[in-house]
Amino acid sequence: MDIYLLSGLVSLVLALLLTPWVGILAKRFGAIQESPQEALKKIQEQREKGLSDRDYESKLQAARRRLDKPPMIMWGGLGYVVPFLVVSGVVLLISKNVNIPVSDFSTYMLWFSSIVILLVVGMIDDVFELTGRVQFMFHIVAAIVLVLLPIDFKGFTIPFGLGYANMNWWQVTPEVIPWLSFVFPGDLLLFLWVLPLINAIKWVAGNDGLMEGDIGIAAIILFLVSFNFNQSTSALLSITLAGALFGFLYYNFFPSKIISGSTGKTPLGFIIAGIALIDTSKIAITLIVFALPLVDAFWVLLRRFFYYKPKSLLQLMLISNQYHFHFHLRKLGFTERQVALFEYAYILFWGLLGVFVPPEYKSWVLLFALLTSASLIISVTAKTYDQ
Repeated sequence: MDIYLLSGLVSLVLALLLTPWVGILAKRFGAIQESPQEALKKIQEQREKGLSDRDYESKLQAARRRLDKPPMIMWGGLGYVVPFLVVSGVVLLISKNVNIPVSDFSTYMLWFSSIVILLVVGMIDDVFELTGRVQFMFHIVAAIVLVLLPIDFKGFTIPFGLGYANMNWWQVTPEVIPWLSFVFPGDLLLFLWVLPLINAIKWVAGNDGLMEGDIGIAAIILFLVSFNFNQSTSALLSITLAGALFGFLYYNFFPSKIISGSTGKTPLGFIIAGIALIDTSKIAITLIVFALPLVDAFWVLLRRFFYYKPKSLLQLMLISNQYHFHFHLRKLGFTERQVALFEYAYILFWGLLGVFVPPEYKSWVLLFALLTSASLIISVTAKTYDQ
């Protein structure tokens, strides 16, 4: 336990120390999120210079979705992703408590490299405002990398004691590339798991400290599950991520001094998707913890589909609006602080329930978490429908 607590503490302290310097760096390179009014003015200028109809509409929707705030410092994701990578990498390399084969270390380094790519793309987006199409392309690339790594999805326990679903019908592991592994059809499901999770987590980031606190609590829950089942690697990654996020949350909770920006939003979902699979699959507890954001994402996509009638899945994913649950809570009169605290409590409740109930009841917890989240989202949406 000592190595885990030390890793979480070091990660927290590094995030506390690094984040103010990230803010200085962001100001120097112009990583500042403009106010909605300034953003709309800039978009109109780009439109006059020949911005395409599709990119114009996408940027316009994104600007209108922002809460009416003064300019905000971005690149905050550096404040927790870097401590997570550094502390996790060092402990995986030198610790005897987290004992992994040398061959597995190269797998984690490739996974870390994908996280770094998403981090850098996010930094570029925060300054130059990449189109949603370009960002989504990198989401797909990162998902493909995770699929090809030996972090395979080989099966899962069917809820309600209905047995085990084997997702390893056949496997490809080339001898010349030992770190490459593809399991069919499990890794196809893994690909479909990564993309929704990345975007569901990104869409939570519309409220000060909401995404960061939600993921920090979820990481603690994943740590408890991993530690309980002696899954040393995922336990280390979970507690290190939690420490880094809570350190950053000191500056990010309402009223926020710095925000994650795309620099942090995209890597977070990718990190969680990986942790849920490392050692052994923890899909069930991950679904329980993220029931609210995942159901919210599905509900938002459903409403977008019927309202905007997009011509493709990509267009559907790139639409930006205020259909998300936290926006509806704001319309009901919740402050940003209250929205964050409400979701923290909600995620913590279901997460702890998922950890401590007997295994035979876990399927029921998952079912009730999904149904409760759906009922809550639909009822709140109905109350604010005309607002």
